[in-house]
Amino acid sequence: MIHERLKILLDELHLSQRQFAMKINLDPGYFSRIIRGKARPPERILLLIENVFHVSKKWLETGEGEIFSNSGMSLAKRQILETVEAMDDQQVLAVASFIKYLTEAKKN
Repeated sequence: MIHERLKILLDELHLSQRQFAMKINLDPGYFSRIIRGKARPPERILLLIENVFHVSKKWLETGEGEIFSNSGMSLAKRQILETVEAMDDQQVLAVASFIKYLTEAKKN
C-alpha cells in the first residue's frame, strides 16, 4: 500500500511527517491521514513527491523497482544540496571554502 511505502520513504529521507508534508506544501494533518492509510493521496500529490524527492512513481504506486528515480544524483548529494539551500550566505561561503579545500587536497 502507498501509505506503507511513504513510511519507508520518510525513513530513507530522514524526515518527519511534518517536514515531509511542508516540503511539498501539504497540510501535515492531511499527510498524517495518508500515512495512517485513512486517505489515498491524489495523483497530484504523487507527482509532487516524485518531483520534489526524485522518487519513482512506479515504486510509490506498486512497490516495484527502485525507490529513487535515476536522476544521476545520489541521495546523499541531494540531501547536502537541500541543507545548503537552507543556509545563509555566510554559511554557504564557509561550505564552498571547505569544498574547495577538499578538491584541492584530492589533487595533491
